[in-house]
Amino acid sequence: MKDTNIKIDSLGGIFESFPSPESSVLELINWQVDQYTGGWNNKLGYEKYYRSGSDWSPFVVQLVDSLFYVQRHQGAQDSILFEQSGVLYQLNDFDGIPKKVTLSSNRTIPSSSEINTQYCQFGRYIIYTNGYDRPSKTHLWPCTGYTTNYLVEYPLGFDSLPSAPVVWGVETDFTQPDAKGDVTSIFFFTSAVTGEDFKDKGLGILTSTKENKYRYKVSFINTAGAESPLSSVSNTVEWTTPTPVVRYALTIEIPLGNNDIVARRIYRTKNFSNDSDFDGDTFYFVAEIPNNKDDFFIDDLPDSAVGSQAPSLLDSVPFPAMKCRYLGVYKDCLFLDGGRSNDLVLYFSNPAKPDQFGSLNFILLGHRQGGGITGMYSYFNHLLIFREYSIDVVRGDYPLFSCAPISSHIGTRATNTIVFIPEFGVVFLSYDGIYGIYSNLEYSNNPKVQLLTPMLRETFLRINKDALCKATAVYSRKRREYIVHFPVDGSPHNNIGLVYHIDKKVWSMRENFPVGNLIVNAQGDVLFGMNQTAPTTNNEHGIMVISSRRTTGQIISGESLLDQPPPTSILRSAWLDMGDPGAKKKIHSVYLFIGTGGDQDIPLDYYMDFDYNSNNRTQALRQQRPDFADQNVYDKVQLDANKYWEEPLVTTIRYDVHSKACSHFQWKVEANADLHIIGYAIDFTASGMRVIKGKKL
Repeated sequence: MKDTNIKIDSLGGIFESFPSPESSVLELINWQVDQYTGGWNNKLGYEKYYRSGSDWSPFVVQLVDSLFYVQRHQGAQDSILFEQSGVLYQLNDFDGIPKKVTLSSNRTIPSSSEINTQYCQFGRYIIYTNGYDRPSKTHLWPCTGYTTNYLVEYPLGFDSLPSAPVVWGVETDFTQPDAKGDVTSIFFFTSAVTGEDFKDKGLGILTSTKENKYRYKVSFINTAGAESPLSSVSNTVEWTTPTPVVRYALTIEIPLGNNDIVARRIYRTKNFSNDSDFDGDTFYFVAEIPNNKDDFFIDDLPDSAVGSQAPSLLDSVPFPAMKCRYLGVYKDCLFLDGGRSNDLVLYFSNPAKPDQFGSLNFILLGHRQGGGITGMYSYFNHLLIFREYSIDVVRGDYPLFSCAPISSHIGTRATNTIVFIPEFGVVFLSYDGIYGIYSNLEYSNNPKVQLLTPMLRETFLRINKDALCKATAVYSRKRREYIVHFPVDGSPHNNIGLVYHIDKKVWSMRENFPVGNLIVNAQGDVLFGMNQTAPTTNNEHGIMVISSRRTTGQIISGESLLDQPPPTSILRSAWLDMGDPGAKKKIHSVYLFIGTGGDQDIPLDYYMDFDYNSNNRTQALRQQRPDFADQNVYDKVQLDANKYWEEPLVTTIRYDVHSKACSHFQWKVEANADLHIIGYAIDFTASGMRVIKGKKL
């Protein structure tokens, strides 16, 4: 018999299928890539977002229903919106003291099978909708002061037509000297002067006994510069030019709008009486009232001076998607779905005007077997439309957008997992795994939609499809990770996470991270809102941040915050057959290539021939260099004037194994202290025995 060995210099990621590569692992829970060695370290945990204070202020409840991060000027201006108990807040720490400012109350709380509030940044606005409450928008800057509630919520789009203006009549009887005190309009006399002097003032024909007829419409202009549909037509004002001849300045009562309206536009016909050549259905611009306060307007503009024709009735209609759930931005247009009852219709706004929708601004999606719209994402000058069982793409320019399918069998309900990874593509969670869209849609007619997790089929067999809409994901350029959390084993909330490590191109798993909603800030830090209600008021509430602090949050104890136990990290090797599954082997030693940095003695468990119920455990060994004095490491030394932490060094730890003859071998390390594993090697002897050919009856 001859001793031999296998050596793996760099451990890979999870591979659940069998047989699996020797460099892969069967379990890899709560690890991250070490940037120095490319190995795995478990310096991972989460803590409260605001470090100061001895409680969870400003959060008073734990569960976070939705979470959104927005930033401008490379993070110089940033803000967090979050929902708790049906209230939408802005998180505010402008003066260093965390506080929350209420933006919207009495919002619908989503059930476990419903998507949470969806957010979208459109210029200076944040637009949000949930399929129940009125779609709305707000702008977070500039901030006029943080001591008062400076946030304003505006409705998205126009609910209805403005009220029709009311035109006052005119007085034509001047026989009584005191009649001037009772007239309802201003008029201009032509006595002693020629009519030419009045060509720039007043309405009406400057010839006695001629008939005059006018009517009006108005529209609203909101803070985004969008123009509402035109109002219904006003009453008709008519008169016969009296003697002496005068022209009139008409008085109009104009309606007021809601808090989003900043101006109103007035449109008028030209004189459409029998004595004129104009019609009563064509309206022209008269004036813009630059406020939402004045309710009267005096019109003295003659027909020769009116502006361009009023917008068509097709140019702007009342908001068509009051129950929309999903939204996206493409070619400066806001795209919306039609809601639960109209989920095969895609609406789009006028360019640069998220509130203004033309009557023909919609696309009807085909092939109903693809299901309803479940999300939108702009990618390579195209807009991806995700549906339950298919993916479409919108191309073109306003208003000639077109939509075509790029996948007829892959879709998603996990809207919040759609993320772009630089130099990689768009990644999203579906019912049976995580997929990537690779191709540049600008230059390819056959984009690639490829499964990224064929090695994780067992995990995705556990997924709770009914609660898939609760899944959430982000990409962090700081951590070089795509992180996705989703519900499994019938859970109504996210209870497992997967991490794609860009540098190693492999997957690991996260457990015991109570992630409800993930966001990433401008610095690349990963934040999450809690996914369930706290058991007591002493447990963490609100928003947490993933960090290298080895703790699963904190708990209030008296006047202090105490760290909770660190997450348990598990690394289980693949089933190893040493190159020949038919030969029996005796394992002598397992060598772990590690980086020093922990001060706890850690044992190694090992298994033979797929028997998980009879594991063996080696002697626990300290994660230090065997032939040198122990280093001062993070979890051993507190810094003061005479102590310091030493740089981790790569070393080899040998675990002696006394196994029986076996065909397959597996080892496992489980720890809740600092551990850094790079690779491994195994010494074994092939005994010359072969496996028996099988049982006989």
